[in-house]
Amino acid sequence: MYQRLTTFGRATALLVLLSAPAAAQLTVQQKLADFQSLVSLYAKQYAPYEWKRDTQGFDLYNVAPWVERIRRSPNDLDYLQILAEYVASLNDIHASYTTRSNFIADLHLYTDIYDGRVLIEQIDRFYLPASRFPFEVGDEVILFDGRPVLEVVRELSRSVQFANERSTLRYAADLLVYRPQAVLPLAARLGESATLLIRRADGSEASHTIRWDKTGYPVTQMGPVPNIPFFADAPENQPRPESSETESQPQRSNKVLRLRERLENHAVRRDLRHLTGFGSRAPVFRLPANFVQRLGRNRADFFFSGTYESGGKRIGYIRISDFQPIDFSLRAVPLRQWATEIAFLKANTDGLVVDIMRNPGGFGCYGVELMSYLTTKPFFTFGNELRPTIEWVQSFYDNAQLTTDDGLEPWEVIMLQGAYRDVLSAFTENRGRTGPLPFCAASLESIPARDNFSAPLGYDKPILLLVDEFSTSAGDIFAAMAQDNGIAKLYGYRTAGAGGTVTESLAGFYSEGSARTTVSLLTRARAYTAPGYPTTSYLENIGVHPDIPADYMTRANLMNRGAPFVDGFTQAILGLISGGARE
Repeated sequence: MYQRLTTFGRATALLVLLSAPAAAQLTVQQKLADFQSLVSLYAKQYAPYEWKRDTQGFDLYNVAPWVERIRRSPNDLDYLQILAEYVASLNDIHASYTTRSNFIADLHLYTDIYDGRVLIEQIDRFYLPASRFPFEVGDEVILFDGRPVLEVVRELSRSVQFANERSTLRYAADLLVYRPQAVLPLAARLGESATLLIRRADGSEASHTIRWDKTGYPVTQMGPVPNIPFFADAPENQPRPESSETESQPQRSNKVLRLRERLENHAVRRDLRHLTGFGSRAPVFRLPANFVQRLGRNRADFFFSGTYESGGKRIGYIRISDFQPIDFSLRAVPLRQWATEIAFLKANTDGLVVDIMRNPGGFGCYGVELMSYLTTKPFFTFGNELRPTIEWVQSFYDNAQLTTDDGLEPWEVIMLQGAYRDVLSAFTENRGRTGPLPFCAASLESIPARDNFSAPLGYDKPILLLVDEFSTSAGDIFAAMAQDNGIAKLYGYRTAGAGGTVTESLAGFYSEGSARTTVSLLTRARAYTAPGYPTTSYLENIGVHPDIPADYMTRANLMNRGAPFVDGFTQAILGLISGGARE
């Protein structure tokens, strides 16, 4: 029996080898079929299509230029680069194409953009000893392999877009010296070393050649793959998809509707490991010398918190590093810690600083629960304009069958039935999208946290919320809720502008890549006007603009652990305190 199976296996292997093309690169027909599957994925699922077409000037249905580039692409790597650039053209932090590769090239120094210049932010002195590489943190990179460094950064940014130019360029500045092929398909072509012209703090300049540290398997080809001639020639017609698709399965718990964890996710999954403080529990800056830390020392702490004195007032500080508890179903554990800490800060401080800078996002509804402890009044949460599919229709249909016998209030039943009609109506329309639907409950409004005697538990003194261009996704939502409901004043830089929920799918069977797709458009409580955009309640690309602008990305903050920034927000919260109670 074993011999027969072995003989059969050898024969099958021989047949496969004989049927495979001699070349290891994909054919034009295979590339176009693969590209069509990627386009169809976005045409089916992508909710912000009209928004991107009208505000970003990119029509994902206009595939003719991309088809022409694919036809001319000489090899698989160039083809993968085209796929990455096509998705990046959406200028959407949630939308990305990822090559199936674990190859990484690393220079072991890490850069970011301060004062509009590419500065060295971190140095791995084990790989780059000071005796051979005598540059320091804060030194400026002028040229990269003989080219102006910002020119190279902008070239890298063609593969990745972060919804706004500043976040995009800062991410690309990290990719300058740390190249994962998963997001930069052409990383496999890097030479053995890179040469950097670096300007020191004293104005002197010197070139340094650094060897790339390469790990993983570099993908250079997708083949060999058998060619199956469905058509005499590769299809020329552009796809014109009709509707969208998202993963869905709302769940009901304690009279509240919850989306499946994967759907309600508003997190960024880009490789931002070298962005200092991104997703970290501790703040990016150093707090005042008299800061007394409470949370953040133990592994069991979900937050970083404490108090300090300034101007005769006691100021509370608490950082939310992300909105993604390890298990969303177990979020009661961090919520209890949050509630306990807010109760302490409410009783022992005159004002509170809440920090969501460099927050990668997570679950928007978890952010709603945290927000309920920062206010004593009902507040508007956020809506989702959804691209419906049969799966969505069925899910909302099931919810619409719930009655008061299931423990719902009569108004909740009415709201669920109305949501179902909205989804069904949008499903029957070409390019249909619903109105703003609630994802966290039957209503877009939420109530503040209360104790067993209905007494409010929320913080009732002035709050300052720290934000920046990497306060992302659920961070955008949290900032919008705080601003729209008058819960806090925002201090810092505009948020990322990542305004949707996201799913991830296989994108092309030949290329074996994957793509993340924005399946809804988030809406906030009020309409706003931002430079370059129409008046709208969408968060996508626009983000949330601070009430008190302040830029952390200066060399003075880099070299002084954020001291100017800390001084600035301390004066801001003292100003709010002097103005009296918030509510």
